[in-house]
Amino acid sequence: MNIKEQLKSLSIRKTMNTVEINKSIMELNFKKEKLQMEVDGIQEQIKFLVNLREQQRMDNDERSGQSLFDDMFGG
Repeated sequence: MNIKEQLKSLSIRKTMNTVEINKSIMELNFKKEKLQMEVDGIQEQIKFLVNLREQQRMDNDERSGQSLFDDMFGG
């Protein structure tokens, strides 16, 4: 939905009174907060996955280092 359609869904008109304008602003702020919470949740999921990936890399590096040690010294 483009911006014009979104504005129409809020019943925005040039002849709106102050109460109607304030109501529309409140609705938009509510939508914005809801979307921000969704974005924050997605960011947390990304951070979790990045940390998980880094932990796997460290585990793999440790295994690779142990394999090299075992190959070099017959462990």
